[in-house]
Amino acid sequence: MKQEYIGVILPDGIYQVLLKGQNQINVSAYQAAGEHYHLIPFFMRLRSIKPGVDQVQGFVKTEGKYKLKTISIPKVIYTRSFLSKRQIHFLEKRNIQFYNKKGIGHNKLNMHHIISENPELQAFLPKTVKGTIENLRIMMNQHNHLILKPANGSLGGGIMKLSRDNLGTWVLNYPHARREWSQITFKDEIPPYITETFSKKQYIIQERIELATYNERPFDLRVVVQRNHTGNWVLAGILCKVSPSKEQFVTNISQGGRSLSFDSVLKGHPSLSYSKVYDDISQLTLKLAIHLEKYTEHIADIAFDIALNKEGHPYFIESNFRGRYGNMRYKGKRYEEWKAKHFNPIGYGRFLIDRISKQHGAS
Repeated sequence: MKQEYIGVILPDGIYQVLLKGQNQINVSAYQAAGEHYHLIPFFMRLRSIKPGVDQVQGFVKTEGKYKLKTISIPKVIYTRSFLSKRQIHFLEKRNIQFYNKKGIGHNKLNMHHIISENPELQAFLPKTVKGTIENLRIMMNQHNHLILKPANGSLGGGIMKLSRDNLGTWVLNYPHARREWSQITFKDEIPPYITETFSKKQYIIQERIELATYNERPFDLRVVVQRNHTGNWVLAGILCKVSPSKEQFVTNISQGGRSLSFDSVLKGHPSLSYSKVYDDISQLTLKLAIHLEKYTEHIADIAFDIALNKEGHPYFIESNFRGRYGNMRYKGKRYEEWKAKHFNPIGYGRFLIDRISKQHGAS
């Protein structure tokens, strides 16, 4: 098998590590994947691609060290950063294949509408509406537990919980500082805090899923699906994000949550079947990827946040087309999943290179 370059566009932070002459664990994983698939990873950053210039500068591993080199633009490029319109136009004119070209914006309401267009996926969507006071009153009449969250937020910021007790009193939990929460109780009149918040930025109102728990703490899932060396979508890994306490409803690591392996949480769970939950999550996320690719441009890498209720039914919460896979040194199966998240995209690059070669051979 002929060895060829595959371009890998790194985040600036990782690229800076190479500029300092140091190695980096994610880079090492991509390097190992390249060697496995008989490819030479060429590590670039976004600004390396300059419209009108047919050569790029980047790092190649030479004699055990990463050294700067200038080469012609590789004919296949894997990027975790979205290119500018000028860069895209430039590469397309030169028939350069690059994947993760364009995802879908982070607006959660828009994503909800896109997914709900597929009848097979509707059962996996919590009821979700635009954040208006009128919609809030409607949802409060239909549900006892709601989540209010910024339509374009991330990392759990700005999320509020609204719950009704047995006496008909509503309790609003909202953040007033990082990892600190305040509470408002009310009966009928919507608190000014909600009205003011809705007026400042777009929110969504969502039916709150009563999450499955681990040691009495709620958890949800981060599920990564990628294209691999066959060109198909595969499940690359699942991890559990566990809330910092049984009272806390946000599981984000940035909000104090803890990351645990899916195996360790599910295999010892008293009421959930590991194999059934795994199969259900796999089927759901692969269906989601196949559906969402119709609305994207050559996406090969998606991270899904999936809620799991107490009965084990999965619900789509949100997706990220530039998920971060960390640089921690995991052990056991977690390491194998972390490794797969780097091997799959490079394997997909091998698939594209081979397809290009066949097309040229046939012409």
